[in-house]
Parts: sequence; structure tokens; C-alpha cells
Amino acid sequence: MNKIINIIRKGKLVAFCGAGISSESGIPTFRGKGGLWEKYDPYLFAAQDSFNNLLLTNPFSLRDFIVDIYKTILLAKPNHAHSSLAHLENIGLLIGIITQNIDNLHHEAGNKEVAEIHGNAYVFLCKKCGYKTKKKKEEIENFIYNIKKENRKNKLIRKLLSFIGTCPRCDDRLESGVVFFGQELPSKEIEKSYQYINQSLTMLCIGTSAEVYPAASLPYYAKEKGLKIININPMINRLDEIADFSIHEKAVDFFKEIMTYFATDTYKNL
Repeated sequence: MNKIINIIRKGKLVAFCGAGISSESGIPTFRGKGGLWEKYDPYLFAAQDSFNNLLLTNPFSLRDFIVDIYKTILLAKPNHAHSSLAHLENIGLLIGIITQNIDNLHHEAGNKEVAEIHGNAYVFLCKKCGYKTKKKKEEIENFIYNIKKENRKNKLIRKLLSFIGTCPRCDDRLESGVVFFGQELPSKEIEKSYQYINQSLTMLCIGTSAEVYPAASLPYYAKEKGLKIININPMINRLDEIADFSIHEKAVDFFKEIMTYFATDTYKNL
């Protein structure tokens, strides 16, 4: 652990985060036990074409899926791992975060440099002109409240569509900022991810199984660029094969153990 602390002291860190960091805030992993993909077929509910089809053919099942996603995200709050990453950025040791999560918790914790390669559940965008907007938590809460009590098909469809809204620039329909199966990852976020890696000396892989491609290729790119890899995950996974250090514990426990060395006053005296 002393070696890891000394590596972190040198700074130029990039964090690559997966569902494991958010599970400690009460958001179940999609693929894990009790996750959404046990209840919903991901190729039906998380693919763009079938999603649009469900809107017209079975909006109530789509409504239930949306409610299940947002009810956990709305209740979740940043945990100690999130706040630790925000502190590391604030004192100049962390260059940025590459996250596969859509829950907005890194922003809520205070991180400024975040590449959201799978999108953000609060963001809606226009594919035609590039307009982008971020809804407030209160707006999402009101939306969920209104659709949960709706039992009329046509009115539910109108509510779903009106919440997504139309683009104020070109009047085209807005779409969710979340990346669906089969969609390309957002190029700006990928470009930002590579910029973070290219400026870094060390990658902290936090709570990711590195099984979802193309995102999973990023730690391997970092390794090829000569970065040290610190893999923080309670489960043994494929990243252990390339990691310089593997810490098999929860992210919250890991950061509680090391962050006493990086309190602001302590760090100034190093």
C-alpha cells in the first residue's frame, strides 16, 4: 500500500470507473445479481430501434423500465470513493475521470473533468444539430411521478415524448444522452478519454470488469502507453492480468484507507 500511495503522490492520475463504484451508492450493476438485465431483456429495452418500437407498442413496459432506472439514480448520492476522486482532482493529482456510468454522481461529488463514454441519464441531445441540454433532478422526479400514475396509453406516450422534448434550434426530436446497444460511443467523450490517458502516468481502474467493449479497450491502451495500472475491485477480473497492483476490496474501503494521506493540509506538508 505504501508503494501505491507514493505513486498517487506523483499525480498525473486518470480514473477509469465502472458500475462497481456506483453500486456502493445503492445503484445495482446492470449485469449483476438483482440488476436490471435480470428483469428486462437488454436487447429489447436498451437498443435504439426496439426502444422506439416499445414506445408505440408497449409504452407501459417501457414506462416501468424508465421508472426502475431513475428511481435508483435519483436516490443515490456520491459515496466516499466519488468524493475522494473529487478531492484528488481538486489538489491537482487527478487529471480526469473516464466513467462508464450514467448516474451523474461524479459531477455531484464535484469532479469537473469527466468523460462520460456511455452518456448521462440527465442529458438529452439533438442528433441533427448537436444541441445538448441537461435536466435538473427535480424535473426528472416530477416526470417519474407523472408517468407512474398514468394508465392511458395515448396520454402516456404523449407524456414520454413531451418530457424528451424537441430541439429549440432545429425543432427535431431530442434523444436520451444515454448510449444504447448498437450505438457508437460519443466521439467527444472518447477524444477526451484519450487526452486524459495521454497526459497521465497512472490509471486507477475502479469497479470495472472490463467486459463491455469498446470501453474495455481503454485500460489496455493505457498499458501500451506505459501507464501503471492500479486495479481496485473486490472480484478477480481480467484487468488483474495487466495490473501493476490489484486491490481486491471495495472502492470505498480502498479510499478510506489511503485518503488520510491526501487531506489538504497533509498533502501540503509532503
